[in-house]
Amino acid sequence: MPIALIVEDEPLLAAELRDQLAALWPELEIAGQAENGVEAISLLDSVKPDVVFLDIQIPGLTGMEVAAHVGENVQIVFVTAYAEHAVQAFEAGAVDYIVKPVTPARLLQTVKRLKTRSTAPVPAGVWQQIAPAPVQYLKWIRASAGNTVRLVMVRDVQFFQSDGKYTRVVTQEGEALIRLPLKDLIEQLDPAQFTQIHRGAIVNLEAVDRIDRIDRDGTAMEVRLKGRADKLAVSESYTRQFRQM
Repeated sequence: MPIALIVEDEPLLAAELRDQLAALWPELEIAGQAENGVEAISLLDSVKPDVVFLDIQIPGLTGMEVAAHVGENVQIVFVTAYAEHAVQAFEAGAVDYIVKPVTPARLLQTVKRLKTRSTAPVPAGVWQQIAPAPVQYLKWIRASAGNTVRLVMVRDVQFFQSDGKYTRVVTQEGEALIRLPLKDLIEQLDPAQFTQIHRGAIVNLEAVDRIDRIDRDGTAMEVRLKGRADKLAVSESYTRQFRQM
C-alpha cells in the first residue's frame, strides 16, 4: 500500500485534499500531515512516504526547501495557489503541479500519473491491475498559416484562442490556425502547463508574465504574457485559481 504525506498549513484545505484522495485513491494511506516546513522534514524520516503533496508557501521553510530533503524515490506533487512557480517545481523534480483550488477532475489526473510512476513496493502485478495507461498529452500540432502548414511544438505555444470555427495558435514566432475547438483541445494538453482562463482562451503558464486585477474585488482579471502586448481576459468562473497569487 503506497504511503502519502500532506504538507499544508491550512487545515480546511488539508482536510479537503485528504477527503478527495480517499475517494479517488482508496489504496493510498495518508500517514502524516504537516503544517510547516520543519515538521514536514521531521515526518519525512518517520513516515517514509512514497508520495508528498506539498504546498509551496508554508511557515518555517518553503515547499521548495522541503523538496530538497525528499528522497530520490519519493514522488512530489506541489499543490499551491502560485502558478508562477511551476517551472521551478518541475526543476525540483515534481511529478505534477496543481493550482488551487483543487478539483476532483484535476486531482484524478494527478492520481493516474502517480500510479503509473509509483515506486512503492507492492506485490507483483497489483499496479498493472489498477493503474491506467500513462496519459499522453499533445507534443506537437499541425497548424495552417495562410497556404503553409506549420509543425508547432505545443510547449512553444503561448496561448490558444477561439476564432470562429478555428482556434488561433499563438507563439513568439507568429500565429496559425487549427480546426479543433477549445473544449476538445484542453483535454489533450498537459494541465500542469496549460490552463483555461476563459471559455475562448487557454494559456501556457510558462508564458504568463503577470495577472492584473482590474477591479477592487478581484473578480475581473487580465493575463499579461511575456514579451507580448496581448491582454487576455480571465472570465469570472476562472478567476478563483488566480486570486491568491
